[in-house]
Amino acid sequence: MRRPGRETTVFTTSAIDLFASALGAFILLVMILFPFYRNAGSDDAFSRTQEIQERRRLLSGEIADLLADQQIAQSEIQDLNEANRGIDTAISRIQRRMADIKTQLAEEPVIAPEPVEEIIEEPEPEALVAGVEFSILGLATEAKSFVIVVDMSGSMLSYTDLMIKSVLEVLEPLDESNEFAIIGYQGNPSPVLWAYPDRSGLVQANPANLSAAREFTLSLARRFAGSTPTHYAILSAMQYPADAIILMSDGEPDNAPGFILQDIAGLNRFEEKEIHTVAIGDYTQNRGLVMFLQTLARQSGGDFVGVSR
Repeated sequence: MRRPGRETTVFTTSAIDLFASALGAFILLVMILFPFYRNAGSDDAFSRTQEIQERRRLLSGEIADLLADQQIAQSEIQDLNEANRGIDTAISRIQRRMADIKTQLAEEPVIAPEPVEEIIEEPEPEALVAGVEFSILGLATEAKSFVIVVDMSGSMLSYTDLMIKSVLEVLEPLDESNEFAIIGYQGNPSPVLWAYPDRSGLVQANPANLSAAREFTLSLARRFAGSTPTHYAILSAMQYPADAIILMSDGEPDNAPGFILQDIAGLNRFEEKEIHTVAIGDYTQNRGLVMFLQTLARQSGGDFVGVSR
């Protein structure tokens, strides 16, 4: 018996129409509702989202940099630890070496030192006065001509009588075989000189000139003031045709003592003048003055003495 033929259709035209209508309705709804899509949240939600994403990106980069720095720091720490271990090893080696040396020294026999002859310092000889032409205030010289240089600075006001007495004592033993001059000096503020005689030169130590010199010395007491330009005074005294200079002062000079000593030593290499020095007043309390005057006298072939109250 023959079976009738059958035709099977999956989709019919009606079904297609239904799908097309549904799609069209969906599209239409989307178009109608699209303007309201952004209103689902705040207006800046999108920009804030972008900002957060950008910050996350930047933070991710910073974290990567920090991790890289951490790795570098760990590598440096490892290198330092290696170096420290090397130093510790070297220190340990040196300590062991020192211990060995101490042990060797302890084992060495101790040699008794040879007796040394005791050296007894002899007292410094005082200035010699026997057999010399001139001796005053402990100074001794064979010179026949002198320039007496007197400090007239303000500090000398405390020792006025002592200075005048000392200058007069220097003049006392002079006679007609001697020549002399007196220079008083002070800084007021520029260097000022007071001289006898009033001309550049020496005078014979006869009774008349010695009397005038004593009066000049007494007049200096009313003029003590100002600073102490000792360098200038010595240079001025070296211009006189005298064999010796006697410097009398109670204080350190205005200029650096070392400079003065060097300069005078250089000039006196050709002049070869004796320079004697006298410290006036409480000189034991002024080490700088004593050292300056002692050195000046010693390097110039002269003597140093101190005259106190």
